[in-house]
Amino acid sequence: MSKGAFELTRKIPLAQSAKEKWQTAARQLMTVEPVIDARVDQRGILRIRYDASAIGIHDIASLLDELGIPRNADLWWKLKLAWFAYVDENARANAHTSGGACCNRPPAVNGATGAVDVREWHVHE
Repeated sequence: MSKGAFELTRKIPLAQSAKEKWQTAARQLMTVEPVIDARVDQRGILRIRYDASAIGIHDIASLLDELGIPRNADLWWKLKLAWFAYVDENARANAHTSGGACCNRPPAVNGATGAVDVREWHVHE
């Protein structure tokens, strides 16, 4: 199976709970269309693969809350969650952009940067 351009894999540490509850949650997450794979290992780590152009880590966290699955709440995880949210938002923005350059000046054909020669600038006093 080929990996999509916006497909991400995350490891989410879950708080202690019954293993059956974890497995049920993983099966229910698999019913959400942008989720490609969801599994919980014996240590309570949810490994989830999803299309970040359609869903983000905060959406996954909300789904876990709805399923009654608490997550690890230490500072390290909170920092990782913020980073994951940042990356997911960038992926979603890139997926839905119309493309093209960030400015209206295309790159030069000869490999030059296309930058304006500063000697052409005029200083107004």
